[in-house]
Amino acid sequence: MEQLADLVNPYIGTISHMLTSTRPEVMLPYGMARCTPIVTDCGDYYCNDRIMGYPLGSGAVMPGRDGDFANTFDHSREDFRCYFLRQELDRYDITAESTVTAHCYLHRFTNADQLRISFPGGTAERRGDAVLIKLRTNPARPDDPRDPIFQYLRVTLDCPLEVIGEEKEAWVLKAPETVTVRCAVSFISFEKAAQSEKRELAGESFEGLAMKLKEIWNRQLGKAKISGNTPEKRRVYYTALYRAFMRMTDYTEYGEYYSAYDGKVHEGVFYTGDGLWDTFRCMHPLQLLVDRDRHKDILDSYNKMYRQSGLMPSFPGHEGDRPVMLGFHAASLFADAYCKGIEADYETAYEGIRKNAMEESMFPWCCNRPLEAPDVCYQEKGFFPALAEGEKETCKNAHPFERRQAIAVTLEHAYDDWCVSRLAAALGKTEDAALFEKRGENYKNLYHPELGWMAPRDKDGNWIENFNPKFAGGMGGRDYTAENNTWTYTWSVFHDPEGLAELMGGKKTAAEKLDQLFREGFTWPESKFGYLGQFPDATGLMGQFAMGNEPSFHIPYLYDYFGFPWKAQKKLRELMDIWFTDSPTGICGDEDGGAMSSWLVFSALGFYPVCPGKTEYAIGTPLFDRAEIQVGDGKSFTVISEGAGDGKRYIQSMTLNGEIFTRPFLSHEQILSGGTLVLKMGTRPVEAE
Repeated sequence: MEQLADLVNPYIGTISHMLTSTRPEVMLPYGMARCTPIVTDCGDYYCNDRIMGYPLGSGAVMPGRDGDFANTFDHSREDFRCYFLRQELDRYDITAESTVTAHCYLHRFTNADQLRISFPGGTAERRGDAVLIKLRTNPARPDDPRDPIFQYLRVTLDCPLEVIGEEKEAWVLKAPETVTVRCAVSFISFEKAAQSEKRELAGESFEGLAMKLKEIWNRQLGKAKISGNTPEKRRVYYTALYRAFMRMTDYTEYGEYYSAYDGKVHEGVFYTGDGLWDTFRCMHPLQLLVDRDRHKDILDSYNKMYRQSGLMPSFPGHEGDRPVMLGFHAASLFADAYCKGIEADYETAYEGIRKNAMEESMFPWCCNRPLEAPDVCYQEKGFFPALAEGEKETCKNAHPFERRQAIAVTLEHAYDDWCVSRLAAALGKTEDAALFEKRGENYKNLYHPELGWMAPRDKDGNWIENFNPKFAGGMGGRDYTAENNTWTYTWSVFHDPEGLAELMGGKKTAAEKLDQLFREGFTWPESKFGYLGQFPDATGLMGQFAMGNEPSFHIPYLYDYFGFPWKAQKKLRELMDIWFTDSPTGICGDEDGGAMSSWLVFSALGFYPVCPGKTEYAIGTPLFDRAEIQVGDGKSFTVISEGAGDGKRYIQSMTLNGEIFTRPFLSHEQILSGGTLVLKMGTRPVEAE
């Protein structure tokens, strides 16, 4: 029987195309303990060959001999799985092996005679057979009334504990020829760490725990199984699926959790660590589809963060909400869950989301700030104003580097407002529903009919002069957009692609503009290297389309809405084949902790949630001959597309449960009810009459 966990290659994407590479991690799905060997030399993880240590929470352990702890490693002599790591270190023939449980790290070292345990910024004490380490994990915040966040580490060996040296923020321990280091981590107390150690490690061998973790991954990856195509493509798919379950992080410690949102310990289940600007698009919809019960806990955790802090977070971390990116996409998270039948406290969620929509500043990269004049402009005039060329910024909420991003802010908030309107209508709040539904049309206020793209306006409603939709806005386009140019951002109307097409002159014209998006290059004095120097996030280029950044994810599927699904099929297969490969360079942009991988998973299955908050999925083109998705209650949804694995990308005809199916859209109810979608695949497109 094929072991799905062994098809995961954690090194995919560990060399970046421009910015941040992925990290290879041994971990549980959504797990708190995560093991990545510590390297410091190079931003591209795979390119490092010096090993600095192995994680013990925020601390580390490094094996050595005779006081020498420097070492290197060779990728040709290691075995890295999602459940187990084995590395042969070059000096002294030391072997290092690692695995994890929910709250514990295990490292086994062979042929070392010493261990160096480091705890930067922390303190250590010996208590019986354990080293107890207390580490501060959040930066000092003199204006923050909450207590600092600490990590409590309980470190034990499977041999007598003998401390032979103490350094600043490090201890050196004597080690036998083979030694296992166990570290339990808690954000609550040393006692809680000891409880996790007893529950998770007592009576278990290293090999036994690694095999338990492997079986957990086999079951998790089995929730969306595929067959067909090449072994390489199957490794790409299952690695993407593994990364799609990295966030959010389950910080629950056997019925309790520490929350930085009020600095207290609570009873219950708690997830945090999310980047909603990235994950609302398809990671959360994927988890909703295959992990419905866990998704309920995630929604409840967002409500807990709101109740504890008074603010519905937009980029939550274990240290609290972070002022990162833009929009208030918790609106999307809850609107999507509601329309797809997930149980949650929507009244509490709505209270927090409405507060974000009405009382929190819209400026990017800030949170919990009062309204300023541009926010009022959006509420009264329907757009977030840009500054005129050369105009000095006077608003306190403006980030000096991120600036206003006026087009992106307007478009993303218009979508979020539409999501609020859906929630308001569902909860019987008719006045709010009407208000936010109207605000959902604010995207129309920025479409420049002569230019043919979205464009910025100043506070008086005048178009900003000399606006170039390809290059305007400085680094990352941040005067007007976020990390991408306006050729990309114009399409950020998830909730109303038909309305966008109408602005463009109809669906045929909109599809032609999409064609040009994928074809448009650079003519002198424009250049690709100049573009990438200005937009380093927008990698994975195909014309002006940037596969390597989140605002592009839904764009190929818009062909379905404009009446040209075969064009979506063509582009999607090209994008999957070109930009997602079984190599360290196999992810074409900043993967963002599961966001981009979730796009690949959905696209490889053959459908995609263009608009979270609606119950429909746009059909693309499958990458495999067969896919089976577990949707709960013992039901599964199967997609059969024979020949897809051999490269056939064009759908000739479709049947759903034996009935002829013609629309290029699936409903959530159709998937959830189980059944079989059969796609007859071909090498040439079938164009609509």
